[in-house]
This record gives sequence, structure tokens and C-alpha cells, in this order.
Amino acid sequence: MIKYLLILLFSFSTVLGADVFDSDVDIRVKGLVCPSCAIGLKNSFKRHVNVKGLKVDTKKGILSLKYWSVAIPSPEIKKMVKDSGYEVSSIKCK
Repeated sequence: MIKYLLILLFSFSTVLGADVFDSDVDIRVKGLVCPSCAIGLKNSFKRHVNVKGLKVDTKKGILSLKYWSVAIPSPEIKKMVKDSGYEVSSIKCK
């Protein structure tokens, strides 16, 4: 019985922790308000060799990036966002 309770407990702990995204940089993007707006940005950043993962929060207008090892310089981030048709409001490195 205890074995089943432990299995149940661990399965919930992994499900609840699955939504955590520990980003290296948060980019506030002007005009990023809907999921279809984010498609171009996602595609642009997914192709970059140093991007390990990304997450878009359209409610806050934030694109969060996780790097493999080397950070992308701010001017390059701004250019990638601009080439996708948007403008960077701010870049917050963690």
C-alpha cells in the first residue's frame, strides 16, 4: 500500500513541476499579443544554434529563452526580433 502511495506522490510531483521554465533571458516584445503572433518569433529563435528552449507568454508579451552554453548578444536578439516584424521593449538577463 505504501509503495502505491509513493508512486502516486512522485507522479504528481513531476506533473506539477513540469511547467517550470528556468529562462536565461526574458525579452519583452511590443505587439506580442496572440499565439499566431509568436509563430515567426519562435521559428526565428528555434533556428539559432545557442537556443536550447523557448517559451512565449502572450499575456505578458514576453519571449523567454534558455541557452545551451553561450548567450546571444543583445544586438543580435534585437535584430532577430526586428526581422520577425516586432520591436524589443526590454531585455532582462538572469
